[in-house]
Amino acid sequence: MSAEPLPESPRHLAIAALVFGAALWGCFWWPLRFFSSQGLAGPWLIAAVYVVLAAPTLALVRWRRLRWRRDGKVLVALALLGGWTNVAFLLALFHGSVVRVLLLFYLSPVWSLLLAWLLLKEPLGWRGILAGALAMAGSILVVDHGAAGPWSPLDPDDFLAVSAGLAFAASNVLLRGNRSVPDRERAVAIWWGCAALGLGVAAFAPWPTHISGQWWLLPVFAWLWVGGATAATLYGVARLPVSLSAVIMPVEILFGAVSAWLLAAETVSGFEFLGGLAILTAAWLQMRRPTLPGPIATDAGGEEPGD
Repeated sequence: MSAEPLPESPRHLAIAALVFGAALWGCFWWPLRFFSSQGLAGPWLIAAVYVVLAAPTLALVRWRRLRWRRDGKVLVALALLGGWTNVAFLLALFHGSVVRVLLLFYLSPVWSLLLAWLLLKEPLGWRGILAGALAMAGSILVVDHGAAGPWSPLDPDDFLAVSAGLAFAASNVLLRGNRSVPDRERAVAIWWGCAALGLGVAAFAPWPTHISGQWWLLPVFAWLWVGGATAATLYGVARLPVSLSAVIMPVEILFGAVSAWLLAAETVSGFEFLGGLAILTAAWLQMRRPTLPGPIATDAGGEEPGD
């Protein structure tokens, strides 16, 4: 039986958290390129950020070992999905066009819609079908640029962005389907997944040899920016229906486009604009669907003695 919908104040707080997280992720490209200019780039930067985040949580894992034993399978799946979401997304941002990467990542509302329909039995309806068609058409416009074949210009950054969006959608649905796992365990699982996958990818990259004296900013960036974005996103996603959280997050595209235009002089082509409009229209159609109730349990209650 579904839980009652969230009251308005907690609901507004969850929405605000998602918007805040989207703003941080949308501007994420800027600190990545800053650290790249300081000699710490690519997979090694990603691995370093998430090792800094994950290492202090070993004490939490030991303290709450009963919870980790009980929810181990869910947390491992979340670590893999959340880890790939972040690693693939950040790798795409290093070299790809900010807006293009964000648009392809935000096919995730369509993946969320389809996965929620398949796994959680959430209704699809005519809006869902139309949203899927619009999102597919939009993605073709974004990657095509008028080429002869719709998928001919796909490059590794495109594949990384699309796969990150698919993994994000799957982790979104996983969170909705496992309501008893608290926020802290979710965040820790994702950070360890990012650290493990980041180190795995970094093993195939050259070791950074010329790191400037600005390396001390890395822990600040890890805890305040990355940690804040992760916590805000998890807080919002855990307390809102898939159909609603999946359409709030694309505000990240706006933050990314404006920041890339102001700070990196990146522009948006006509094809990208039309494709982005189609993708965001698909998201809007989902938002117009009836809201499905059911907040996920959080740390505020439901703890067992000794957890």
